[in-house]
Amino acid sequence: MARPLRLLAGLALALVLPVSSLADDPGYFKVPGTDTTLKLYGYIELDGTYDMSGRIGDIENYDWASIVPVQPLKDTPQAKETGQLYFTARTSRFGLQTSTPTSYGPLGTKLEGDFNGPNGYQGQTYTNSVLFRLRHAYATLGGFLVGQTWTLFLDFPSSPETVDFNGPGSVALVRQPQVRYTFSPTDGLTLAAALENSRNGGVGHVPDVTAKASYAAGWGTAGLALMTNQYRYDQPGSSTPRSGTRQGYGLALSGSYKIGPSDSLQGLLAGGDGIGRYLFNAAAGQFAGEAPDGTVKLWRVWAYHLGYAHTWNSVLRSNLVWSQTFFNRNGIAPTAVADDEASGTFDPNWRIDQLFVNAFYSLTKNAELGLEYELGRRHTFDRKIGSEDRITASAHYNFF
Repeated sequence: MARPLRLLAGLALALVLPVSSLADDPGYFKVPGTDTTLKLYGYIELDGTYDMSGRIGDIENYDWASIVPVQPLKDTPQAKETGQLYFTARTSRFGLQTSTPTSYGPLGTKLEGDFNGPNGYQGQTYTNSVLFRLRHAYATLGGFLVGQTWTLFLDFPSSPETVDFNGPGSVALVRQPQVRYTFSPTDGLTLAAALENSRNGGVGHVPDVTAKASYAAGWGTAGLALMTNQYRYDQPGSSTPRSGTRQGYGLALSGSYKIGPSDSLQGLLAGGDGIGRYLFNAAAGQFAGEAPDGTVKLWRVWAYHLGYAHTWNSVLRSNLVWSQTFFNRNGIAPTAVADDEASGTFDPNWRIDQLFVNAFYSLTKNAELGLEYELGRRHTFDRKIGSEDRITASAHYNFF
């Protein structure tokens, strides 16, 4: 996720640039016979991981990148299988953007996909073919965006750069259909609000609502994001049948700060009741549960990360990242669930720790290598521990 931050920032900027400037950038050309300017982009990437303390057994159907919340617990068969190596090119992606002048301003579109979807049938066991996955599909006109893209709750400037494709679990790795409006009342200040797709399965009748205020200046960035979502519940078989809704919420404070020409800091603090998938480390768990008195309560989850980035010279840079996630079940008894990959159930987590140390080396303008060590620990409510000790490497080549 966090690796191609410069590419993502460039693509986001492209849709708001005048069409004349687009034509001067690599990968852009005017479609003959139209007023539309088209950009093609993408990259090829090979990723490799080496796990020294066990990993999820079925990484084809779960995720080959780090998901510490479901890391095998100590003394389980998966935790004892150490020294496991995995190569994949499934994060390779391609996309296209268009910009067409209209009387209301430029009409922009974006379509992007990669091959990183769950794929237990044709993965490394057979032909190493992988499934196409839609990432972005949206249109923009003026301040409006309609389609699928990253949730507004995610803040890229405060997200540290990692070789691991997922990065720290304190971020909101959610892409979903939405309707968004963005405007800038003053230089550097951006305000936005969105109606986003709600999660299926016991979730309410209304879309998730997100809003964000962002500020960018020469010293860095600052952001404040809000989210609210609805949970619907129905308990017809209980001794006191009841039904209704609970309103979840999330809050995120984020920012980045430049320390001279070669160093910068990134930080985020986020959490809330029922925030669920808007924190990656909470996405694999339950978001709500039944308390002893029969009422439904939402899980409270808080997380933070701190990142330090240093540029050594024109071809070498590195990052140090620390992140923690904390779970509070709000009065719901912390009853353990047996770890079972087949059914997708896991002991509920109480705390998750992550540490990343990495370096990136630019071979050429379009190609770079990455190497990283990651330490991950998950602690359950009944004090069991799951450990991740992983080395990740990548070879990345942009088309242009």
